[in-house]
Amino acid sequence: MNKTIYYIPLQDEVDVSKTWGLEADYRAIEGLVERQSIADKRITVSVEAKEKLTAGLSEWQRKKIIRYVDGNVDSKLRVFDLSEQVRLSVSRFSKGFNVTFGRPPYDYVLSRRMEAAKYLIASTDEPLSQIAHACGLSDQAHLSKVFKRLVGMTPLKWRKSASVARSTDWDYLIAGTRRDCGDCAQVSVAL
Repeated sequence: MNKTIYYIPLQDEVDVSKTWGLEADYRAIEGLVERQSIADKRITVSVEAKEKLTAGLSEWQRKKIIRYVDGNVDSKLRVFDLSEQVRLSVSRFSKGFNVTFGRPPYDYVLSRRMEAAKYLIASTDEPLSQIAHACGLSDQAHLSKVFKRLVGMTPLKWRKSASVARSTDWDYLIAGTRRDCGDCAQVSVAL
């Protein structure tokens, strides 16, 4: 970028130092702008390269992780253990896991633990402390805190709502009656 700066002296005064000073300032600013544009290009290229390098897990790796987490939901699961299952470094595994599952490994493991807890709470009368240990959580308070945060209600409310839903859906098997959807009239069923 060669640009000429025109300096028009006022009247008959010619101050050479001002002319050279302005030209030096212009060249300094021009150099800064060029360096910044080069730096911006480098940043754009590195971001694009980083995005291209991050690939998800392969199908066999995804299935193996799902099986491993579901099979070991009651034990301590570390990212290192998960990454060993699919023979990747912890860093590479975490990035690939994020791409494949859309969330970090810890969040996925916690969600699977909550699914197991929901099932156990709804289908058994076990105390919450035992359900917490069966789902790999430290105690009942930990279960209640995480359950409320992820599910939106306490485990006790979940158990009550699940038992109400179970009783209304399956009453006809126990009592020999069936509920019709149209007018909700009870119809006897011969056993």
